[in-house]
Amino acid sequence: MSPRASLLLVLLAACKPKPGDLPVCLSDVGSSRADEADTRILPTRAWFQLLVPRISLPNLLPPDDPRECSGKQIAVTWPDVPKTDKSAPDAVEALPRREVTDADLTFGEGPDNAILIWARIAFFADGTALGPVALVLWTSRGIEIRGIGTLRAPTRRARLRLEPLGSDAQVLVADGELCPDGPTTAGKPRCRREVYLLPLVEQRFLQAELLVEDGTSLGPARIFTFEEHDAPLRDGWIRHSEVRRSIRFKDAQVTIGEVIRIRDCDPKTNLEVCDEQEAIHGQHSLVWRENQFVTTARSTWNEMPR
Repeated sequence: MSPRASLLLVLLAACKPKPGDLPVCLSDVGSSRADEADTRILPTRAWFQLLVPRISLPNLLPPDDPRECSGKQIAVTWPDVPKTDKSAPDAVEALPRREVTDADLTFGEGPDNAILIWARIAFFADGTALGPVALVLWTSRGIEIRGIGTLRAPTRRARLRLEPLGSDAQVLVADGELCPDGPTTAGKPRCRREVYLLPLVEQRFLQAELLVEDGTSLGPARIFTFEEHDAPLRDGWIRHSEVRRSIRFKDAQVTIGEVIRIRDCDPKTNLEVCDEQEAIHGQHSLVWRENQFVTTARSTWNEMPR
């Protein structure tokens, strides 16, 4: 091969776009400078048509076998979860299929003027919903999808954001409140905020597994930022335990800080009269390794007797 031909091959290889340089899905919005591209606003129907192309029109009824814009099925395949975990997908009743509305869309800010969007199309009795989640980039002609996947999470006060995961990766942080039926001893609903971590790998948001270093699976990569538990004492008082967690991202590691408070409370006062028993501070880390999160230690809260 001549030196000139060799140089041409090198130049062609260098100019060939990498998979991450191309959008997963494209959508023109009507013209070379459409109003939607200028204002970055699309009607609800247009968002659902983009993310769930086979959705029924004009009533926006999701299809029986929904697929997102890249052609992949809209479904979650969670790793094995402990048998006691009642939030496992197979353990929760699905609600009847219904038409979707603008209330079934959640938006978040992405990097470089991109946006995140979660379009919910299936709903469950525990307050969670399922649907495609996408990283959307506006262009002068329309929309490019730069990341796509399926998210199942609580819908109440849902939020979306992207955080760095090492030098060349990102992770979707999706959180919402889950409020199971039944009041606490103080008469307030038991709500806990769940945070799901979906790494963006080769333009797909992955349902990542959380493992202990010994290989034990803890199910999907999710964190409860607030939990509480009440237990009766022999003298009629209530032992109230609660944990609050904070999350910090640095390099390819997620650090979970925990503050656990244990108080003995008089139920006659709606848990307003309490004796502080113990306050525990601690932290553990989740490390992103080989498309899995590995925790350096189990949560102190999960090791406490119930």
